Amino acid sequence: QRDQCLQKVDGGSTTILLHELLTMSASSKYGRVFDGSSFEDVTHPIASNNEGGAYAPIPPTNNNNRYRYNNKLFDETTQIFVSIPHFRDGKRCAQTVRRLFDMAAHPDRVVVGLVEQTDSTSTDDDPTCLMEYCALMGHQIKQHEPGIIHLAERQADYDAVLQSCPRESTQIRSLRFHHFGSKGSVYARSFTRKLLGNEEFCMEIDASMDFVHNWDVAAIEQWKSTNNEYALLSNVPLSVKDKGVASSIAVEVPRQCDIKIGSEGVPLFETHADGKTIGITLPLLSRTYSPSFVFSKCHYQTNVPQDPFAVQLLNTEQFPHFARLWTRGYDVYTPTFNLVYKDNSDLHPLHHTAGHGEKGEKKWPRNDNERRDAHVRMKVMLNIH
Repeated sequence: QRDQCLQKVDGGSTTILLHELLTMSASSKYGRVFDGSSFEDVTHPIASNNEGGAYAPIPPTNNNNRYRYNNKLFDETTQIFVSIPHFRDGKRCAQTVRRLFDMAAHPDRVVVGLVEQTDSTSTDDDPTCLMEYCALMGHQIKQHEPGIIHLAERQADYDAVLQSCPRESTQIRSLRFHHFGSKGSVYARSFTRKLLGNEEFCMEIDASMDFVHNWDVAAIEQWKSTNNEYALLSNVPLSVKDKGVASSIAVEVPRQCDIKIGSEGVPLFETHADGKTIGITLPLLSRTYSPSFVFSKCHYQTNVPQDPFAVQLLNTEQFPHFARLWTRGYDVYTPTFNLVYKDNSDLHPLHHTAGHGEKGEKKWPRNDNERRDAHVRMKVMLNIH
């Protein structure tokens, strides 16, 4: 099935659209890109040299000295830090963590950083991602009588579960605060730097995701193919229901194209993928970025950290963040195939509660004054205030 935006092509002419797709392999050596209204051949897959005055990025490096003498950049021990913030979404997050390890070619090199925003008084209805993951792995905390008299035995049980939970002590780091203290997704992501260690690569994802087989190897190879130390792989993830559904023509990867001015006067990316790449052979430079999936070197996390003062914002901070990363020398690329998928098969556990989330799920405590100040901050940063 084609995206609805494909119907825009040439006034919605299905005949012309099919002709464009069917002639793709003959007309473009490197694939095609669809911007929401028309197709364009990819003529320069990446800017990798100075021929014709093209931009030449800094080639990949490795900070690990053991590869200095054998000309090998990375191997199966190269660590990947995966940050997963969530707001009262421990059950879906736990499934994501399990898939993350199960689908990796070398799971021992994957390190997870959880930023957990939960209700500590409602552990049954609002479990942490860490404890829910342990339960999925067969190590579940017991039910205890309420009251301070049973506090010691509850703590002992909790410690025993963590000690026996696979990968918890060495590969899962967790930072947790009460949901009343939450101020939005950007605010939550700003805490991931507190969990970051000495890992080489970093990946940002949402709490409900799925992955391709051997995603760790594939992501590193995709990143290496950009020949750019400051490359970020990023795109709006495809829905998990489309996982494994192959195109009859070529691999299609969702891609944002349009930038609009929001109601607060700040440039915005489309929340959905209004374009796509088709059959590209190398990662393609992009002018948009999606925090739902980012793969890069970890110096990106320290050089362009998430803004902890961009509170109460859903999508407004994405363009200012892209401007910050681009002006600091980073380039965003659309990968040649889908590395991660958005799993919406199960709704947010608080979906039934009215709130101000995209799907009606309850979100963080709303503060319009903080939100207004954050919008002013974004405009000052872009020099449009």
